[in-house]
Amino acid sequence: MNASSLSFPFIFIFSFYVFIFAQVPALLAQDWLGPCDVALSPDGQILFTACFDSAEILKTETRFDSVFQRIPLPASPTGFTLSRDGKRLFVTCDPNAQSLLPTRPAPTLKNPALLCLDAQTGETLWLTEVGEGPQSPVLAPDKTRVYLCARFQNRVEVVDVEKHAVTEKIPMEREPFACAVSPDGKTLVVSNLLIDAPTADEYWLPGHAALVDTETLETRLVEFPNGTINMRGVCVSPDGQFAYVLHSMGSYAIPTGQVKGGWINMNAVSFINLQTGEREGTLILDHLEFAAANPWGITCSKDGRWLVVSHAGTMEVSIIDRVAMHPHFRNSLASFPSVGATPDSAGDLIPVQRRVSTSGKGPRAVTIGEETEENGQKRLYTYAACVFSDSVDRILLAENPFNTGRTIQLNQNDAIPRPTLARMGESLFNDGFLCYEHWQSCASCHPDARSDALNWDLLNDGSGTPKNTKSLLYAHFTAPAMATGVRENAEAAVRKGVELIHFTEPREKDSLAMDAYLSALRARKAPILREAEENPEVNAAIQRGRRLFFGPKTQCASCHTGEFYTDCRLHRVGTETNYETRPLDTPTLCECWRTAPYLHDGRFRTIFDLLKDGKHGFTAPLADSELRDLEAFVLSL
Repeated sequence: MNASSLSFPFIFIFSFYVFIFAQVPALLAQDWLGPCDVALSPDGQILFTACFDSAEILKTETRFDSVFQRIPLPASPTGFTLSRDGKRLFVTCDPNAQSLLPTRPAPTLKNPALLCLDAQTGETLWLTEVGEGPQSPVLAPDKTRVYLCARFQNRVEVVDVEKHAVTEKIPMEREPFACAVSPDGKTLVVSNLLIDAPTADEYWLPGHAALVDTETLETRLVEFPNGTINMRGVCVSPDGQFAYVLHSMGSYAIPTGQVKGGWINMNAVSFINLQTGEREGTLILDHLEFAAANPWGITCSKDGRWLVVSHAGTMEVSIIDRVAMHPHFRNSLASFPSVGATPDSAGDLIPVQRRVSTSGKGPRAVTIGEETEENGQKRLYTYAACVFSDSVDRILLAENPFNTGRTIQLNQNDAIPRPTLARMGESLFNDGFLCYEHWQSCASCHPDARSDALNWDLLNDGSGTPKNTKSLLYAHFTAPAMATGVRENAEAAVRKGVELIHFTEPREKDSLAMDAYLSALRARKAPILREAEENPEVNAAIQRGRRLFFGPKTQCASCHTGEFYTDCRLHRVGTETNYETRPLDTPTLCECWRTAPYLHDGRFRTIFDLLKDGKHGFTAPLADSELRDLEAFVLSL
């Protein structure tokens, strides 16, 4: 046998293996999708899924669990609602929201917008520009208005469906995150993600939900337990009697010496009686030794029996017997006037709560639908969109609920997402399994890797020295870390945070991934810049403030200098207190429009208050008008 006769089978076999290995990347998704919201068609046969990272809406046949239509969007969707007849989709899109997807489609919108789509064809029927950070659109029962949260302009906006325009802007406290409307359309319930108050030496900092009268647009605030933060999902019972709001409760007034038993954070659902306008109770979702970090999405079944809650941090869904929950609460739990009706121990909800694990990572949005089995029996299922696994879990709603195992993989050809190191870090940052007993994730105190606005006594620089939570934006480029610079850099702070806040042993590969995530974050366009584009007076104030900032009259730029507006040094600037006399790190001013309250102890609610009453730097001689200009510039960074 000569060499030429041997070469043909060799070339054939070699070519075959080259072909096989060439297909391996196809089995691993080059991109990820980031499913962030879900809804079912009225007949339950089509599942609509909004994908943040790939900027599209997917339509899936629930009988076959297969995607059959992809609707591209002009920017990342942040939420959507489907009309009751299933004919229209109302989608909030945000070109200024950051995605870590390297191949994310470039936004074609200049500003955030609300889109109205034909739900069958995907055609855009109309769009209108809305406020910064739009999310959680809901359609009024009479179909004439869409309500949405303009999160970063601290308001709810009302869009007239006929006029295709924003007709009303309703002020909210701080970062309205989600809203829901009562069945009669008379009341809009809004959650505020963060508190809006100075925090220095404060030991009573309740969060607030808002009830809006949709006819008069008058707003009533509903007080929540002390330390309420991360107020997210909202839903209203079908009978319109109760609204349910998810949140966490931070024990910020005590040193973080342990995490066991909810010492630092607990996770809860509160219910508001819409007839009285009062919060009637708060129930802890955690079990005593197995907590339920980061409750995110909530929905109620049409028959009113079931509440479904997603736990983004522990990869679970809670199925709560709503009908049994209220009498159980009234009969077995004591009311405490100082915090409202709150259980005195974790696990009090157990008799009416069942927790089901999801196969996907990061379950957030949930919806409920009814399906008819082959035998004609009708069953209720909940669908949970898992943002970090590009999948939707399907869970049977019953007294003994279970995950059906029919996971809908949204990638084409059921491909497995192949995340970057930064994307893995984002998933870990939101993962409650990094914490002992799973009470919290890093995102519990740093939502979106920013600040929860509370003061915490972290013990890393001594007991009795609480500091306001710092945003982690650009922390890896502005060493040292922490207010007093006790950590050499952000890398050290990440590892110590896992060890001393989560009380687990940090794994280096996890820490490297979180380093990559935090290093990849970029500042969002400041809302005041949007105002400046529309109002010459605002733009002029920013320019005057710029000249003051960099001029000799204030010398702000002597410390707040460079790309990140910090010299990365420690200074004494006259802000010492009885419990903190050390020099403090110069913080970055980038994105400080979303990091209130200000100074290391959060003593000032606004930048103007800081400049005027704090006598910060050389601003004392400035007139109030000059201070307003300087504030406008700082808020534009």
